[in-house]
Amino acid sequence: MEFLTTTIFSDTSTFSITALIAAFIVAAVLGLAISGTYMLANNKEFYSKSHAWTLVMLPPIITVIVALVVPIVGNNLASAFSIAGVFTIVRFRSEPTEPKDVAYVAFALCVGLACGLGFIYIAMIFTVLMIICLSLLRFCNFASPRKKTMLLKITVPEDLSFEGAFDDVLKQYTTSYSLQKVRTTDFGSLFEISYKVNLPDATDKKALIDDIRAINGNLNIILTQKEFDIT
Repeated sequence: MEFLTTTIFSDTSTFSITALIAAFIVAAVLGLAISGTYMLANNKEFYSKSHAWTLVMLPPIITVIVALVVPIVGNNLASAFSIAGVFTIVRFRSEPTEPKDVAYVAFALCVGLACGLGFIYIAMIFTVLMIICLSLLRFCNFASPRKKTMLLKITVPEDLSFEGAFDDVLKQYTTSYSLQKVRTTDFGSLFEISYKVNLPDATDKKALIDDIRAINGNLNIILTQKEFDIT
């Protein structure tokens, strides 16, 4: 198992363009595998195209950063601090859509760090094991709830007192619900109320929408699986 601890950078104090190119290519390929796994895991939902691109780009970018920084800093202590500082580069400018998206970013980041240090065999084995693990979880439908969590957006007229107006209907059709957001639309003439609702599998969605339409005056109603998209 000595090959696992073998780095393609023969001397960490010098720079090798050939080794860097090899590490970059491996990181890019592994990034494609990670991104592909992310897209397959979200085949029944809307996944972020920009996030999929990020997962491809992140490993080679981190690889180059680490490969260039380590020869400059020289000693092991400085290397440790510099590599740890790479983690501060990746920041979300907006709130991540789901916690698992953060996990995929960490996955890609670890692969990039391993390739940047020259441990491409460890990076490849880690990627394969993680993809197998994620595939098994998806195949087994792990942690799949018996009820569906969805986002319900209801448009109401300005003259309707929406506080508690839909409670009876939501109690009838959902197992639980919570108010997420209230905002005005159409220059303040309408309100849009967003609820996160948990629906049993047998819920009659048409009946739910029809009952809400009777209260909000037949204005727009949106029921979507994308519970995090409340903008």
